[in-house]
Amino acid sequence: PLVWSHRELVKPNPDIEPKYLDVRGVPLGILPNWHAASGELGLTPGDVVLLTSDGITEASIDGTGDAAAMLKQEGLWELLRSQPLELDLDQLLETLHTPDGEQEDDQTILSLEVG
Repeated sequence: PLVWSHRELVKPNPDIEPKYLDVRGVPLGILPNWHAASGELGLTPGDVVLLTSDGITEASIDGTGDAAAMLKQEGLWELLRSQPLELDLDQLLETLHTPDGEQEDDQTILSLEVG
């Protein structure tokens, strides 16, 4: 999970970095009885919370499927920074798709912007 302030991203600030959330667990839906640690995060207007499946962060950015070419969190952040100011999840997914349209894993993104 990533959290960043959209207001800071709008300003030309090359040093802005997202907050990577530390509380993690087994992905939702895998286990019938799921229990995980919880945490709290204060959000302010303009903050964006982005949740992705591993099919996003493990997407091969060169189409070869090579682990060294995986997007990972840092690559996802760089890709997000290159997108237009209005985050368009369809366009983001299109950017991640290989030319032949094949993906080895599901690709799910949930974005929440605090108004």
